[in-house]
Amino acid sequence: MPKQTSQQGRRWYVLHTYSGYEENVSRNLKQRIESMDMEDKIFDILIPTETKIRFRRFWYYSYSSF
Repeated sequence: MPKQTSQQGRRWYVLHTYSGYEENVSRNLKQRIESMDMEDKIFDILIPTETKIRFRRFWYYSYSSF
């Protein structure tokens, strides 16, 4: 997606989704933006993620959480 060049006219919108469906919603939204030719109005989609590390006995693993 192209980046917006001017500062005026920017607005933030928040979408609420079910837990675990954030990536699906993002992917579908990006497809809709392209198919409706709205790249000049919607510039970016952000999904906040957090990396968590869990320890179990003698090993650990990390994963991203929404």
